[in-house]
Amino acid sequence: MSLLNEQIDVRSTTGGNPAQFTWRGHTFRVRRVISDWPVRPEPRDGVSAPGHLLRVSAESDAGEASIVEIAKDTGSDRWTMRRQWN
Repeated sequence: MSLLNEQIDVRSTTGGNPAQFTWRGHTFRVRRVISDWPVRPEPRDGVSAPGHLLRVSAESDAGEASIVEIAKDTGSDRWTMRRQWN
């Protein structure tokens, strides 16, 4: 497992939780949010504003389950894929 820090496209529910995201051309459905915690920006991470780090259970468009960490930069509304466990 390594730190990915790749930008992803996230579609959220009306409550603001991620419902699905696209990464490397594949769509993943968020089955549940496992944990959510605030993060402070660190220059080496390329994050410009405080945000949230979420660990979620996701399912790929091919039906493969995984646990992923995604981060939201609240200043830019940008999401990144941080880690993935298959």
